[in-house]
Amino acid sequence: MGPFSPFPRPFQPEEAYHPAFARLLSACPSRAHALQAAHLAHLPPPEQEEVIAQNGHALFLKLVPSLPAPHQERGAVLEEAFRPLLLTASDYLEAMPALSTDMPPAAAQRIVRAYVAVHWTRGAQNAAMALYNSPA
Repeated sequence: MGPFSPFPRPFQPEEAYHPAFARLLSACPSRAHALQAAHLAHLPPPEQEEVIAQNGHALFLKLVPSLPAPHQERGAVLEEAFRPLLLTASDYLEAMPALSTDMPPAAAQRIVRAYVAVHWTRGAQNAAMALYNSPA
């Protein structure tokens, strides 16, 4: 990741519910990297991780259709709604360049986009699990 060292993240990938999600979290740029990238891209600093996750949680709750009562059917609906978010965040991470002090703004913007997408997806995943575990 260039000359910058990542800082610890406030969450542990081992706590994720699925291995694909754990990989997503472990590949996420640190907040320090996202802030440096935002500066290089001439963007405002991204929100804090928890704010992005809360926004993802709230929006996912609004966008999910009414759920069937049986858990298996409910899980299928939630997975169908969540899978595109997971894939999009994964795509953004794959397109993310290594951070360097002389990168062009467009490349730095891809780091910020990946950071936001991962934390938005983290919030959506929490919402999906809450909906799955809620009483019918």
